[in-house]
Amino acid sequence: MSAANGHPSRPWANGVSVPLATPFRADESVDHAALAAQVTRLAKAGVGIVLLGTNGEASHLTPAERKACVVTARKALDDAGFTNEPLMVGTGGGSAGITIELTKEAAEAGATHAIVICPGYFSFAMGRDRVALLDFFKRVMDASPIPVLIYNFPGAAAGIDLNSDELIELSEHPNCLGAKLTCAMIGKGHRLAAHTQSAEYLARHGARLQAATVTGQFQVLPGFSESLVPALLSRHTGCITGTGNIFPKTIARLYALAVKGLKGDAAALSEALVLQDRIARSDFIIVKAGIPGTKYALDHYVQKGLGGIARSPLGKLSPEVKKMIETDLAEDWAFEQSL
Repeated sequence: MSAANGHPSRPWANGVSVPLATPFRADESVDHAALAAQVTRLAKAGVGIVLLGTNGEASHLTPAERKACVVTARKALDDAGFTNEPLMVGTGGGSAGITIELTKEAAEAGATHAIVICPGYFSFAMGRDRVALLDFFKRVMDASPIPVLIYNFPGAAAGIDLNSDELIELSEHPNCLGAKLTCAMIGKGHRLAAHTQSAEYLARHGARLQAATVTGQFQVLPGFSESLVPALLSRHTGCITGTGNIFPKTIARLYALAVKGLKGDAAALSEALVLQDRIARSDFIIVKAGIPGTKYALDHYVQKGLGGIARSPLGKLSPEVKKMIETDLAEDWAFEQSL
């Protein structure tokens, strides 16, 4: 399957992907040079690029700003020699129509895959009307020129939470790539993965998954890296983790070791469990720090201006959170630099 902009197909790979923070200057304008630098840095670290998700403050951007960010990211990848690197872009909007429009614009700008969250404004109605909820995703997938990953994040969708039966139903859509589960429910992901990895499912969908992904697998991805090892044991295919903005090499190493370990390499599994201890700690620090804290960590550890500020209404960091980032992540940053 090819993007609408005419670029050759760039299939999505199993493994670690990172939802990038969108860097804003002091006047809240997008810093495109910093965005390009972060895209290139993460691609060189061997992780997938997810643009304009929750960490990317997509809801704070105008449609024109969103499209400009996609153009910047695609150009940064191509200029750095990553011409075959896929680019997943968050295209969720307040309605099915707006989401479809944003998805088409992202594809035109260079996105190869979309990640779509359910609109949360009418959660008081959609939370009860499950038919309307599923219809939203089906309409978007019907109209999208690129494969769609379902983004299940109750915290960012006013509590709307897809269950495994609903995800399994949506997985049968011919343009459904997978699901990101930021609901922290590994059992839900296991049920979805067991269904989509069955011989019967692959007989129905194997050909189109071979076109959309490197492994031909429906993507089941936790939204955290703190549980990556148990998630992989439960048939998940990787993770999409905001902590990867700071520690991409560490988390990529954790994934590689865990895959080897689960294939029978006892030494690799032992090392993966120790590394999972580190990531479980640092992941929670990043969660507590929030999006402004993630941006501050980028500025503090990686490069000044790479994170920038967050747009209102996200608040400013307290001295206590800054100290937590500077103190509690220092050892993990030293480890990241050693890789």
